Amino acid sequence: MPKMITEQHERKIAQMIRHWPIEHALDWNAVCIGAQGILAWDNPPTRQALDKKILIKVAYKTKKEHLKLEKQKLKGIPRPRSTLDAMKKITRLQAENDALRAELAKMAEIANRLIYNSTIAGLSRERLMAPLPTLSERGERPGTARQ
Repeated sequence: MPKMITEQHERKIAQMIRHWPIEHALDWNAVCIGAQGILAWDNPPTRQALDKKILIKVAYKTKKEHLKLEKQKLKGIPRPRSTLDAMKKITRLQAENDALRAELAKMAEIANRLIYNSTIAGLSRERLMAPLPTLSERGERPGTARQ
């Protein structure tokens, strides 16, 4: 009896291709070897057998294009000259990230305090969240500011 690739097998193989890790090269040989486990066959299926299945073929082409775009994005990022340079940059970015998180926390605290105090003073949340008026609504001309 000939070996058959069912629709369920097709979906599982396409799923495997869609979740292919970026670190590993995607080629038909690797897909055939991965499909062997899904199909539970003694030998891997041929590239031609998998390529005949539209779902698998489309998943392969789509993932290949996605990986190509990812590589192009990475080419645009400057590489550090050494591991030490990379470590310095990571440390600098972590410190900057921590500073921004602290600043964001302070801003959130101020916003909560303003909302709380204005609610106590009788302003509704809707009134507080109303958009700012435009210059024409305030009766001002561009370039002149209220003192």
